[in-house]
Amino acid sequence: MRKDLLIELADFLEKLDPNRFDIRTWRRPTKSSVGFVSDEQLLADFNTVACAIGWAVTFPTWKDAGFYMETLDITREYLSSPLSRPYAMAIVKWKGNPNIDSYDALQVGLNLPIGMAEVLFDYHNYADEEYTDAKTVAERIREFCNTPTEELLDLVISYTDTE
Repeated sequence: MRKDLLIELADFLEKLDPNRFDIRTWRRPTKSSVGFVSDEQLLADFNTVACAIGWAVTFPTWKDAGFYMETLDITREYLSSPLSRPYAMAIVKWKGNPNIDSYDALQVGLNLPIGMAEVLFDYHNYADEEYTDAKTVAERIREFCNTPTEELLDLVISYTDTE
Protein backbone atom coordinates (compact mmCIF):
# COMPACT_ATOMS: atom_id res chain seq x y z
CA MET A 1 0.00 0.00 0.00
CA ARG A 2 1.32 3.44 -0.93
CA LYS A 3 0.97 4.96 2.56
CA ASP A 4 3.31 7.79 1.58
CA LEU A 5 0.87 9.04 -1.05
CA LEU A 6 -2.13 8.55 1.20
CA ILE A 7 -0.56 10.42 4.15
CA GLU A 8 0.44 13.28 1.85
CA LEU A 9 -3.19 13.47 0.71
CA ALA A 10 -4.50 13.41 4.30
CA ASP A 11 -2.13 16.26 5.24
CA PHE A 12 -3.40 18.30 2.29
CA LEU A 13 -7.09 17.60 2.98
CA GLU A 14 -6.80 18.79 6.57
CA LYS A 15 -5.75 22.25 5.33
CA LEU A 16 -7.98 22.49 2.25
CA ASP A 17 -10.54 25.30 2.02
CA PRO A 18 -13.90 23.55 2.62
CA ASN A 19 -15.43 25.47 -0.29
CA ARG A 20 -13.00 23.75 -2.68
CA PHE A 21 -13.96 20.18 -1.68
CA ASP A 22 -16.82 18.09 -3.05
CA ILE A 23 -16.68 14.35 -2.33
CA ARG A 24 -19.33 13.63 -4.98
CA THR A 25 -17.15 14.30 -8.01
CA TRP A 26 -13.60 13.89 -9.27
CA ARG A 27 -13.73 17.57 -10.34
CA ARG A 28 -16.29 20.21 -11.28
CA PRO A 29 -16.18 23.83 -12.46
CA THR A 30 -18.43 24.70 -9.47
CA LYS A 31 -20.43 22.73 -6.90
CA SER A 32 -23.57 23.19 -8.98
CA SER A 33 -22.21 22.48 -12.46
CA VAL A 34 -20.68 19.63 -14.43
CA GLY A 35 -17.80 19.55 -16.89
CA PHE A 36 -14.16 18.68 -17.27
CA VAL A 37 -11.67 20.57 -15.11
CA SER A 38 -7.95 20.36 -15.88
CA ASP A 39 -5.16 20.43 -13.29
CA GLU A 40 -4.40 24.02 -14.27
CA GLN A 41 -8.03 25.12 -13.88
CA LEU A 42 -8.37 23.42 -10.52
CA LEU A 43 -5.25 25.08 -9.17
CA ALA A 44 -5.96 28.54 -10.61
CA ASP A 45 -9.74 28.96 -10.50
CA PHE A 46 -11.06 29.28 -6.95
CA ASN A 47 -14.60 28.37 -8.03
CA THR A 48 -13.56 24.85 -9.04
CA VAL A 49 -14.05 21.92 -6.67
CA ALA A 50 -12.71 18.39 -6.43
CA CYS A 51 -12.81 15.32 -4.26
CA ALA A 52 -9.76 13.93 -2.49
CA ILE A 53 -8.46 12.16 -5.59
CA GLY A 54 -9.25 15.09 -7.87
CA TRP A 55 -6.82 17.10 -5.76
CA ALA A 56 -4.31 14.27 -5.24
CA VAL A 57 -3.53 13.84 -8.92
CA THR A 58 -2.26 17.43 -9.04
CA PHE A 59 0.57 16.51 -6.62
CA PRO A 60 3.98 15.79 -8.22
CA THR A 61 4.32 12.58 -6.18
CA TRP A 62 1.00 11.24 -7.43
CA LYS A 63 1.91 12.18 -11.00
CA ASP A 64 5.25 10.38 -10.57
CA ALA A 65 3.28 7.33 -9.36
CA GLY A 66 1.37 7.42 -12.67
CA PHE A 67 -1.96 8.99 -11.71
CA TYR A 68 -3.62 11.58 -13.93
CA MET A 69 -7.00 13.04 -14.84
CA GLU A 70 -8.51 12.41 -18.26
CA THR A 71 -11.75 13.44 -19.91
CA LEU A 72 -14.70 11.08 -20.07
CA ASP A 73 -17.39 12.00 -22.56
CA ILE A 74 -20.89 11.34 -21.30
CA THR A 75 -22.83 10.95 -24.54
CA ARG A 76 -26.58 10.91 -25.08
CA GLU A 77 -26.88 7.11 -24.87
CA TYR A 78 -25.59 7.19 -21.27
CA LEU A 79 -28.07 9.83 -20.10
CA SER A 80 -31.27 8.70 -18.41
CA SER A 81 -33.35 11.78 -19.21
CA PRO A 82 -34.08 12.94 -22.76
CA LEU A 83 -33.71 16.52 -21.47
CA SER A 84 -30.14 15.92 -20.30
CA ARG A 85 -27.32 17.20 -22.45
CA PRO A 86 -24.05 15.40 -23.21
CA TYR A 87 -21.00 16.69 -21.36
CA ALA A 88 -17.39 15.88 -20.53
CA MET A 89 -16.25 15.05 -17.02
CA ALA A 90 -12.98 14.20 -15.33
CA ILE A 91 -11.98 10.59 -14.59
CA VAL A 92 -8.88 9.35 -12.79
CA LYS A 93 -6.51 7.04 -14.69
CA TRP A 94 -3.25 5.25 -13.91
CA LYS A 95 -0.39 4.89 -16.41
CA GLY A 96 0.43 1.40 -15.12
CA ASN A 97 -2.77 0.14 -16.79
CA PRO A 98 -4.51 2.73 -18.99
CA ASN A 99 -7.38 0.29 -19.61
CA ILE A 100 -8.71 0.83 -16.09
CA ASP A 101 -9.96 3.98 -14.43
CA SER A 102 -11.82 5.27 -11.42
CA TYR A 103 -11.62 3.18 -8.25
CA ASP A 104 -10.01 0.28 -10.14
CA ALA A 105 -7.09 2.52 -11.10
CA LEU A 106 -6.71 3.68 -7.49
CA GLN A 107 -6.98 0.13 -6.17
CA VAL A 108 -4.18 -1.15 -8.39
CA GLY A 109 -1.99 1.96 -8.51
CA LEU A 110 -1.98 2.42 -4.73
CA ASN A 111 -1.74 -1.33 -4.09
CA LEU A 112 -4.82 -1.28 -1.86
CA PRO A 113 -6.73 -4.26 -0.44
CA ILE A 114 -9.90 -5.12 -2.36
CA GLY A 115 -12.63 -2.55 -1.79
CA MET A 116 -10.44 -0.04 0.04
CA ALA A 117 -10.47 2.61 -2.69
CA GLU A 118 -14.26 2.86 -2.52
CA VAL A 119 -14.28 2.84 1.29
CA LEU A 120 -11.81 5.73 1.37
CA PHE A 121 -13.07 7.85 -1.50
CA ASP A 122 -16.66 7.04 -2.55
CA TYR A 123 -19.18 9.30 -0.82
CA HIS A 124 -21.67 6.42 -0.48
CA ASN A 125 -19.35 4.89 2.13
CA TYR A 126 -19.66 7.85 4.50
CA ALA A 127 -22.56 8.46 6.88
CA ASP A 128 -23.01 12.04 5.64
CA GLU A 129 -22.65 11.00 1.99
CA GLU A 130 -22.51 14.15 -0.17
CA TYR A 131 -21.99 16.38 2.89
CA THR A 132 -18.78 14.62 3.93
CA ASP A 133 -15.97 17.11 4.38
CA ALA A 134 -12.28 16.84 3.53
CA LYS A 135 -11.21 16.47 7.17
CA THR A 136 -13.44 13.41 7.59
CA VAL A 137 -11.82 11.79 4.55
CA ALA A 138 -8.37 12.66 5.95
CA GLU A 139 -9.28 11.00 9.27
CA ARG A 140 -10.33 7.80 7.51
CA ILE A 141 -7.15 7.77 5.40
CA ARG A 142 -5.06 8.04 8.58
CA GLU A 143 -7.08 5.30 10.26
CA PHE A 144 -6.37 2.94 7.37
CA CYS A 145 -2.70 3.89 7.17
CA ASN A 146 -2.29 3.22 10.91
CA THR A 147 -3.98 -0.19 10.78
CA PRO A 148 -1.66 -3.21 10.67
CA THR A 149 -1.61 -4.87 7.24
CA GLU A 150 -3.09 -8.11 8.57
CA GLU A 151 -6.13 -6.19 9.87
CA LEU A 152 -6.81 -4.02 6.80
CA LEU A 153 -9.23 -6.35 5.06
CA ASP A 154 -11.33 -6.63 8.23
CA LEU A 155 -11.40 -2.83 8.46
CA VAL A 156 -12.51 -2.53 4.82
CA ILE A 157 -15.28 -5.05 5.47
CA SER A 158 -16.39 -3.17 8.59
CA TYR A 159 -17.09 -0.10 6.45
CA THR A 160 -18.86 -2.01 3.68
CA ASP A 161 -20.86 -4.50 5.77
CA THR A 162 -24.54 -3.63 5.32
CA GLU A 163 -25.98 -6.07 7.84
